[in-house]
Amino acid sequence: MAEVTLSGLSKIYDNKVKAVDLVDLAVKNREFLVLVGPSGCGKTTILRMIAGLEQITEGEIAIDGTVVNDVPPKDRNTAMVFQNYALYPHMTVYQNISFGLKMVKTEKKQIDERVRRTAQMLSISEYLDRKPKALSGGQRQRVALARAIVKSPKVFLFDEPLSNLDAQLRTQTRAELKKLQQQLATTAIYVTHDRTEAMTLGDRIAVLKDGRLQQVDEPLAIYQKPQTLFVANFIGTPGINIMEGEIQAGAVFVNGDIRQELTASSPKLGSIPKAFLGIRPEDLELVPDSAAGINGQVDFVEQLGGESLIYLTSAGGRKMVVKALGNLKYETGSNLKVSLKPQAIHLFDGQTERRIN
Repeated sequence: MAEVTLSGLSKIYDNKVKAVDLVDLAVKNREFLVLVGPSGCGKTTILRMIAGLEQITEGEIAIDGTVVNDVPPKDRNTAMVFQNYALYPHMTVYQNISFGLKMVKTEKKQIDERVRRTAQMLSISEYLDRKPKALSGGQRQRVALARAIVKSPKVFLFDEPLSNLDAQLRTQTRAELKKLQQQLATTAIYVTHDRTEAMTLGDRIAVLKDGRLQQVDEPLAIYQKPQTLFVANFIGTPGINIMEGEIQAGAVFVNGDIRQELTASSPKLGSIPKAFLGIRPEDLELVPDSAAGINGQVDFVEQLGGESLIYLTSAGGRKMVVKALGNLKYETGSNLKVSLKPQAIHLFDGQTERRIN
């Protein structure tokens, strides 16, 4: 078992900045949980507190039901993989991987067996005699992973480990990392600001803003039903289209050039003088000029192979993005009309910015 429980976890620095604010979170055994949010939201601070590298101001951290607030990092049975790899430059790959085992006085024969088995698992056996400077970024990252894996920890902690890799290698390593975690059957907590990485890696995602948890759920559940305007804006690439307006009698959303009928279940909302309507780019449809919808002018088009992203400005000056299948071509300034799929609309209260449907 390797459950991790955070109860009322807070971190306040000397200058009174609250980096983490009363976070309650339970990470299940063998779960891959991703902490995601913008820079400065507290995700790395949480990871460092779990590892024991950062003092806790308030609250508790428990691993397998045992509170570890005062347990030294080396005794928490966790392993952390850092963004900058943190390899010893004067040591070979073999020495880097084996270092942690030597520190806990593991037998030499056992060290050799575990290092070579781990190196084979990560396809770095041929690099064991090299030093980090002779390796590529991807190879160094594998060494950093091997150094963590060889300790057979209860919990893996990943602090943006793929951010220094190029796009293609990052995608490849992401798939390998997920497969590896499942193979090892261990618990993993992964920090990133990359929303695509969060969506593809996590069994669940915990979205943070200003040190507070905004929503914790499975990736698709968060994408399809964000509970706050912030989560709706943050999760998804390209971002969600947001329009500010009012809800009249719970039946129609109105603002400027937009008058959108809402679904049959919405009348219970009543009238709301300030609300936000969110619609994903793939839930906007191109329609003929004769159909009801929103008029707009094309700013530019991104052709991505199997799909196109159409950036346009509505007649009311609103910027929008439409995702459509195929390689579509439109001249800049040409006119288009789009409609919203009513069943895909997200509504948020204008005051609290929380979901209202």
